[in-house]
Amino acid sequence: MKIPLGKPYIKTEVALEAIKEVLDSRWISGGPKINEFEEKIKEYNNDSEGHYIAVSNGTVAIELALLAINKGKRLTENDEVIVPSWSWVASGFAVSNVGGTPIWCDVNEYGVPYIGDVKSRITSNTKAIILVNQMGVPCDLDAFENLNIPIIEDSACGFGSEYKGKKIGNSKNINTYSFQARKCLTTGEGGMIITRNSSQAEWLRSYRAFGTSISPLERDKAQFLLKEQFENISSNYKMGDIPCALGIAQLKSFDEEVKLRSIAGEYYNSKLNEIAKEYDLEIGNKIPDYCTRYNWQNFHLILGEKYNRDQVVDLLRKRNIGCKWDIQAIHLEPAYSHSVDLPQTIKFHNQGLWLAFYAEITKEEQDHVIIQLKEVLDELK
Repeated sequence: MKIPLGKPYIKTEVALEAIKEVLDSRWISGGPKINEFEEKIKEYNNDSEGHYIAVSNGTVAIELALLAINKGKRLTENDEVIVPSWSWVASGFAVSNVGGTPIWCDVNEYGVPYIGDVKSRITSNTKAIILVNQMGVPCDLDAFENLNIPIIEDSACGFGSEYKGKKIGNSKNINTYSFQARKCLTTGEGGMIITRNSSQAEWLRSYRAFGTSISPLERDKAQFLLKEQFENISSNYKMGDIPCALGIAQLKSFDEEVKLRSIAGEYYNSKLNEIAKEYDLEIGNKIPDYCTRYNWQNFHLILGEKYNRDQVVDLLRKRNIGCKWDIQAIHLEPAYSHSVDLPQTIKFHNQGLWLAFYAEITKEEQDHVIIQLKEVLDELK
């Protein structure tokens, strides 16, 4: 039995019809899908006050969010941005890419930054804080309310989860999403920025489209040659119509997907808890009480220190079981090689892995994964 690491939940017929609609339009009628996609996500989040700006990917979303809080200007080396090291490199690279200096913080048992550690890293140079709502688990946002420092929530994996009854993304902070291929809601590639600030939204919409002062649709409808269209020098960061159409189609079945993921996640939990003590395992998907809905982005397992995690991953893959090492610590990458004490980050970095997990995984497949895992761990004892 061959079981992949993940698989997007896409209703093929619905998706193909949405894409066909774009192709049939030849991009000359009906207006861009990007506007519709933004409105659909806003509607899903029940967010009447947010401004939703779709961009080409989640990394760009973080970078533009950092520029937006700095009034469109690049950061300097003296501008420090606190960011968790336990995240995909985009969270830290985005800071460097716009000129700032990342200051690494640790995560708690839930895998997200926490107020005690973040506060200890604030200095007079702190320009912003990036809170990563990792693997669908939100940070305890209320704890960060009174810091008087701009906060960006990197919610790349958070779409569909909730913090105290509100969707991740529907908060007073700037939020960013990723719709990359492995995310619960995927468009193949894409991202989004959410802000409450209308001036920031106006700047972001301009900057994602070469710095234009009017929308491409307005420009195309004009009956005369418009001059002085570009107020900023920028590039093309817009999300394409076909990815947007795919996102709109998938959104129709998104709640169904989260329900299936929840069933699969709870089944893994119940079965793995039965063997956790015997095999020295720890379930990584710990969900705090304030997370009132969890999207089950990945299934996260922590091995005991007696195991070589990379060896376990390799042996499972040789048995046709999709898995991968856990999120790796950014500060240890050769691009940085920083020395900083982050004990929980190092634990996940060295001992964590992801098991095969997706909405349509069957109990038979999950049982097979667990059997193969046990055999590999027995082999390594």
